[in-house]
Amino acid sequence: MGKEEILSYLKYAKIKNETLKKICYYFVEDYTAIQTAQELNLSRQTINNYYKIIRTLILFKQEELVSFMSENRLCNDSFSIKYINLGKNISYFIECNKKVFVIDSKENFLPKINEFIEEELEESLLNNKRTNCAKVLFNHKEKNYMITKLYKSSNLMQEFIDKRVKKFRGVNKQNLQLHIKESQFRYNYSTDYIYETLLSMLNLNNKTSTI
Repeated sequence: MGKEEILSYLKYAKIKNETLKKICYYFVEDYTAIQTAQELNLSRQTINNYYKIIRTLILFKQEELVSFMSENRLCNDSFSIKYINLGKNISYFIECNKKVFVIDSKENFLPKINEFIEEELEESLLNNKRTNCAKVLFNHKEKNYMITKLYKSSNLMQEFIDKRVKKFRGVNKQNLQLHIKESQFRYNYSTDYIYETLLSMLNLNNKTSTI
């Protein structure tokens, strides 16, 4: 479902704008669907439906961010590569400019980053308990990478995701990547920013709401 389809759907939905704002608020505060349903006296199915819509919008927003990063070269020439380990499912991410960007096989703002990790970095990171991070230089002209050092570093992204997984009592394997992407968005931005962004995307920010 695209953004325009979502807005069209909401236009004819029975739910009131003020209620939708409250659903956004509780979503941003990371309430479970059950908790939000109890707070608003709505069915869990209804909340799950709107949570799915909100998560779809978040993915659209992240795609815009990745495009912006690529076009403006905001990582400059140096960044860190770390990894998240969830039940032996490894996901790598780039850390730069106080933001994190999960690397996937579909789209990345740095060319051939997956090949670089697999061929030159993965074994060193995963098989050495004394290191969990790589400092990398990227040559934009030659389109290649160079590891400057491997070292032990804090992994706040891992801690952040672990806390959310525990809160939701685990994550279905099929939804794992979506969970990581959502966690990435939450990690990168404040709750106030996410809330205002959602209201803007849903055309709800022209009215006030009291929670």
